[in-house]
Amino acid sequence: MGRILQITKRVLPLLSAALLIGAPAFAAGVNDYPAGVAASGISGTRHNMGSIGKVVTMNGTTEICVFCHTPHHSNTASNLVPMWNRGTSAPTSFTAYGTTIGGSTINNTDIGSTTLACLSCHDGVTTFDNIVNAPGKGGVTAGGSDLSWRVRMPVGGYTLVSSIDHFSSGACTSCHGSGGWVTDVDFAARLIVGLDLTNDHPVSVTYSTDRAGLRATNTTINSIGLTSEMASSAATAYNGNMAQNRWAVKGFISDTATIADLLRGGRVECSSCHDPHFRNLSWDEAEPTWSDEGGVITWCVAGEDCSDGNFLRRVGGNTGSGVCRTCHQK
Repeated sequence: MGRILQITKRVLPLLSAALLIGAPAFAAGVNDYPAGVAASGISGTRHNMGSIGKVVTMNGTTEICVFCHTPHHSNTASNLVPMWNRGTSAPTSFTAYGTTIGGSTINNTDIGSTTLACLSCHDGVTTFDNIVNAPGKGGVTAGGSDLSWRVRMPVGGYTLVSSIDHFSSGACTSCHGSGGWVTDVDFAARLIVGLDLTNDHPVSVTYSTDRAGLRATNTTINSIGLTSEMASSAATAYNGNMAQNRWAVKGFISDTATIADLLRGGRVECSSCHDPHFRNLSWDEAEPTWSDEGGVITWCVAGEDCSDGNFLRRVGGNTGSGVCRTCHQK
């Protein structure tokens, strides 16, 4: 028995290493996301801002979830859920879309809690380290407070330490704009939604099937044929991307979810198209969201490894406008 245990102790580490070596570094196609698997991967995405993350990181904690969630003392203003751990701009701080061509009207006071949660980072005002319940013994501040953590980004062979602590055009474009590392496209600034929502897809808008060619809410998403009227090659293009229509819903990849499952209280919110926890690397047309020029950036190994698929819910992303055409029958 002792001999067997000794052999086992030597073999298991080798076997584990072999399995790790053989495993792909990241999924590359729609077949890597079958129905039933978890829509996960946040630790390897840009949404991991802890000190052992890959892109924008903070020196104050190794935690990941704390930047958005807390099990205690959460921020419940504006009905923020679930267990929200960030301060956010008041709904009245935003300029809502207004009246759509279809006749729906969204007022400033209509901005829903799910969208407010997303905007608590992407509003271009609230800092990344604005936290209600700080990790450890950091304390609780109702409505959140800036913790003055240092922001770090890995650049080349060293770490850039910056005072930039939120998305703003001036802060981002100092490196990611004209004259910086990216001179043709401002990759970072497009992550700034801002306080003016009139130039974005309407959010917190009631989903009405009598407008904008919207499908019935009880439509099973996977039953929607995205290749209809397209070229005959569409069904097999990009490893069958368009031939399937699976979405990340309630934490898992689903082929039975309906359009209603994408809505919040019958309304379209940011979360209708995006899942902040889903590292969706199956989008065939995804560009690196950050610069890949001249080997400056070290966290992008190849193409989609840096994009996170823009956290789109649809497996295959927006190839063939699959995200748009799922709801809009155009």
